[in-house]
Amino acid sequence: MTEPDGQRASNQLAAETFIPMMMEAFHDGLGEIGSLSRWLLATLVATNGAAAISLLPLKMEAAVKVGGAGAFLLGILAALGAGFWSLYAFKRVSIGARTMLGYWLTVAGDGPRIAAAEAAMKRHMEQAIGSRSTHLLLGLSAAAFLVGCVFTGWGMLSRGGTLA
Repeated sequence: MTEPDGQRASNQLAAETFIPMMMEAFHDGLGEIGSLSRWLLATLVATNGAAAISLLPLKMEAAVKVGGAGAFLLGILAALGAGFWSLYAFKRVSIGARTMLGYWLTVAGDGPRIAAAEAAMKRHMEQAIGSRSTHLLLGLSAAAFLVGCVFTGWGMLSRGGTLA
């Protein structure tokens, strides 16, 4: 069964419209996401790392110092985990983009449009780009930093924390 000429022309127009838009959005989005991820991850790792090192010379109860250092270490690991998860999400986005490009090239070459496939591709891209796991790990890193600060403050106040 062949498509009517009007439907074929409509599909070609849609493909010719969406392919450049998709490629531009994909390119711009990856650049922005990459830049933001690098700055955010580096900031979280550096902040938690510096805080952990700053605990070393402070006189405070050992359990409190270990609690603070553990929280800062968790912050570092969570930020690194977010970085690794972002790499995985990027791989998914790349695969999704390749699939979408192939689909639209097929549509441009007189292939049929499939609404369910378009909806699935859109959902897949949204899940990969807006990864909840990455956001959760980044939030955990920031929260761990705050918990480490609480431990440090508590240790300093309870023992009159001074430098060794």
